[in-house]
Parts: sequence; structure tokens; C-alpha cells
Amino acid sequence: MAHRGRSILLLFVLGLAVPAMAQTGDDRITQLEKRLDELQRQADELRQELRQLRPAAAEDLTKVDVETPEAAAPSIATVETVENQVSPGAAKALNPDISVIGTFVGHAGDHNEFDERGPIELDEAEVAFEAFIDPYAKGRFFFAVGPEEVELEEGYAQFVTLPWDLTAKVGKTKATFGKANTWHTHVRPWIDQPLMVTRFFGDEGLNDIGVSVSKIVNNPFGAYIEATGEVYSGNTGEVFARRSDNDLFYNAHLKFFRDITENSNIEVGTSWARGTLPDSGGHNRFSGVDVTYRWKPLIRSIYNSVIVRFEGLANRRAGFDRTLYGYYLSADYQVARRWFAGARLDRADRIFEDLRDRDRAVSATLTFWPSEFSQVRGQYRRTTLGGGPSFDELLLQLQFAIGAHGAHVF
Repeated sequence: MAHRGRSILLLFVLGLAVPAMAQTGDDRITQLEKRLDELQRQADELRQELRQLRPAAAEDLTKVDVETPEAAAPSIATVETVENQVSPGAAKALNPDISVIGTFVGHAGDHNEFDERGPIELDEAEVAFEAFIDPYAKGRFFFAVGPEEVELEEGYAQFVTLPWDLTAKVGKTKATFGKANTWHTHVRPWIDQPLMVTRFFGDEGLNDIGVSVSKIVNNPFGAYIEATGEVYSGNTGEVFARRSDNDLFYNAHLKFFRDITENSNIEVGTSWARGTLPDSGGHNRFSGVDVTYRWKPLIRSIYNSVIVRFEGLANRRAGFDRTLYGYYLSADYQVARRWFAGARLDRADRIFEDLRDRDRAVSATLTFWPSEFSQVRGQYRRTTLGGGPSFDELLLQLQFAIGAHGAHVF
């Protein structure tokens, strides 16, 4: 009886609890549904706002708003210094390379009337200005400053990028006749000029105002061949003179250069020149040949080397029935790193009282280079004039350079 009473009581409690739990579950489901509806509504609102903002945002991203400040009155106090990077090209255009090469010569021995020198004197001071005019041309000016005068030795513009692989020089230049005529004073391997140059071309050599055009010739010999043609105004002292507009001075040169071995090479050139004589108006013609042999071993290139030079010419003058000849032969040996010894033989014809006279000379040189900027050279020279007197002379040269100076032709 008691057991049945407990069962009835349990059933009664369960009957009351089940409806309550069912009611609680329904309430929670209802709340969740309301929450989902609210979230759905918020999501729809966000989507609508994004649709409205998307075109405006895309347009704003492509725009850059620049605020223009109000113009302020200029003031010196507000100016700031800006350090610009220096352009080497612009600096070179406004500041050419400048160099000065001084040459002093002392003389002892017999008096030579054909090459008069004092006991010690300034032989020449060469002042050079060199710079690129533009990427296509370079300007060069060389002034020879002596004790009594200043002379323009060379002054020209050199064009290096012409069509058909041509190069050209326009201005006052040394004519490309042989080798010795083209050298400046400080480039010569001797203190004086060979008799061949002074007797035929004068102390200043062949130089005039004109145009020089050169071209490298392609060849199957593996050699360097250069052809040069030149036209000058026709006034070169006692050699050529322009008596009319057509009396020009023409010059041509052909150079052949090739390596013999890895230690030696040879250069052969031939020259031809023609102009008008100052006195008679007839033609004055020159033909010449020059040969240069160089030996410089790779292993001891700074200690030993040999250069052998030969240059000769023939001169045909209107009004004189004989051909005049001249030549020099020289050899220079590098004894040590700074010491060089050399010898030279000269011969040159000249007209004396309508006859051909022949002068000869022999020279020996010893050169010491303290550095690449200075040089001390001694030269013994014996000159015989035709069948007449002989002169024994000793020349001593001091040469030094300051400033930048470009390389010379090899």
C-alpha cells in the first residue's frame, strides 16, 4: 500500500515537470529565432551600405587631392642652399686640360752658324690646352713660348666620329710628312732636329692652316694601315708660298704598322707633298719614306728596349736640275729603367751658289728620366758643312712638365 502511494506521487510530479520543461524549450527556441532574425536584418543593412559606398570608394581611390598652399612672399631668409652633384663632363667643358712643358738648353763648344745657341737659354715653353668640344670633336691648342715671342704651334679641332670611319683635323697642324716633322720639341729623342728637317723644312718644320682627313684601311694582312690626305693654305716660310688662290700645299701619307713578334713591331710610312716655291712660282715637290723598328720584351719592358729609326726624302725644285736628298738613321737603347743611350747619323743636301752642297753630322745622346715628368739629356754633336768646317758641340737639356698632358702618337 505504501509502495503504490509512492508510485502515484512520482507520476504526479512527472506530470507537472514535463509540461514545464516543454514550455522552457519553446521559449529558448523562440529567443534564438528572434536573434537570428536580428542578425539577418543587420547583415542586410550592411550589404545595402556596401552597395552604396562601393562606387564612391572606387572613385576616391583614383584621386589624389593636392592641397595648394597659399603663395608666400619671397624672402632671402627663406632661400635654402641645394648641394648639386658635380658633373665631370660639364666641368671638363668649362675647364680644359692645361699643361706647361719647359725646355732649357745649355751649349758648349764651337759656334755653329746654322744652329746658333747661347751658353744657356730657354729653348721653348710649350703651353697646351686640350678638351672635348662635344662628344664628336676635341679641341687642342699648343703655344710655343720663347724668350722673345709667343707662337701658335698647333691649334685645331679634331673630329673623331665622321661617316665612313673617317677622322679629320681642321686648323693649324703639323703636316703628316714622315715622323720627325710631326713631333713637338719635348717628344724628340734628341735635343736638336735632324739636318734633314732643318735644311728642307726650316726650324719650325712643315706646318700650316688647313684640313687633314685620315682613314683606317681594312686589309687581309692583319696590319694597321692608315691613309691621310691634307690640304693647306700654302704658306710655310721658305718652303711653300701662295702666290695665287690656287697655290695650295698638298700632302699625303700612308702608314703600315704590324707586329713581328710579341716583343717587336715595325712601322713603314711613305709621304708626298707639293706646293709653290716662294721665289720662282714653280712647284716644290717632296717624297719620303720612314721606317721604325721597336723591340720591347714583355718580361723586362720597363728595363730594356730598342728603337731604330730611318727617314729619308727626295726634293725636286723648279729651276734646279738636280734632286736634293736627305736622311737620318738613329738607334736608341734603354740601358736601365731610367737610362737611355742613342746615336744618330745625318745627311742633307742644300743649294749653295746654285750648286748642291752636302752637310753631314753624327750625334750621341745620353738621357736620364728621374720620373715621367722630368728629363735630363746630354748630346754630343759633330757637324760638317759640305767640304768646309766642322763643329764640335755639347748640348745639355733640362725638361719638365706640369699639368695634364695628353698622350702622343705612338
